[in-house]
Amino acid sequence: MAVQKEITIYDIAREAGVSTATVSRILSNTTGVKQDKRNRVQAIVDKYNFKPSAIARGLSETRSKVIGMLCPDVRNAYYANIFMECERLAFEKDYTLVLNNTFTRESLEVAFIEKLIEQRVESLIVCGGLADWRPLPPRYRETLSRFAKRIPVVIAGKCDMENCYQVCLNHAEGMRLAVKHLATLGHKRIAFLHGYSFIYQTQDKLAAFRLTMEEENLPTRDEYIVDAGEFNEQSGLMGMKRLLSLTEPPTAVIATNDLMAAGALQAILRLGYAVPNDISIVGFDDSLITDLTEPHISSVHYDYALYGKMLIDTALLAIDGQECERFTMLPTSLTVKESCRKIEA
Repeated sequence: MAVQKEITIYDIAREAGVSTATVSRILSNTTGVKQDKRNRVQAIVDKYNFKPSAIARGLSETRSKVIGMLCPDVRNAYYANIFMECERLAFEKDYTLVLNNTFTRESLEVAFIEKLIEQRVESLIVCGGLADWRPLPPRYRETLSRFAKRIPVVIAGKCDMENCYQVCLNHAEGMRLAVKHLATLGHKRIAFLHGYSFIYQTQDKLAAFRLTMEEENLPTRDEYIVDAGEFNEQSGLMGMKRLLSLTEPPTAVIATNDLMAAGALQAILRLGYAVPNDISIVGFDDSLITDLTEPHISSVHYDYALYGKMLIDTALLAIDGQECERFTMLPTSLTVKESCRKIEA
């Protein structure tokens, strides 16, 4: 009897590898749960002779209708676009989306995950931050893995955790489009201005940059690949200044996001050059920033509405115990604006 009193619906869910909502539906004999999950949960229930009390059953069947979300800083237009789409779609499904800004600090990310679980969120969407690191910090990885056994965790990106769902953008495809566009315009001296090298997006984009440059028979010069640190305007400005200080500066620059592209544009203008007459620029994210600059910046475009839909749909399907893809990659495209020009051979 002592063992029975210690076993909870959370223990059953963790051992079965499903969500507590799924266990609740199985215990209440609700339809819509796959038979293999039903069998797995029932086997564990029988194993412990688990019989939830009426109060516990009532609590387990009470849906919070809340999804948690973590992002580094929603002031970044990229994260703001994703959050707004997810929030809108969650609301349409009668769910509330709770956002926490972590500023990529491990103590905050871990604390927010713990807090959201205490608040009985039904799923967690992790967008950026430590989830983008390669490798994952050990403490963060353990925390995320532990809670992925209790509720569905959806990563907006790539992550080497098998028990998390992943919905990511095809950043490599976006880089290929950017390089090929500049090559078509006659550019041979193309630079890549990026943030931290241990971020998966940086690694994917850099690999695609090198490969596409090779395919276009263009030289990849080490001095044209600049790790400027943080993914913000100041880093873009400082990184661009480094490129412009070279004896032979590039004629075109691809920045890893629009913030860095805007910073690069400022550096070019401050040093007396012009865009696109002297240097062409391409960014990533196709955010509002690209239309606030002069000239407007060409940028790799994401379908934020589709991205938000896939994140929310994945979370809701997993909450309901339904079959859904563990890994989904979404296409990208290139929005051509005013920041690139054709040059003579």
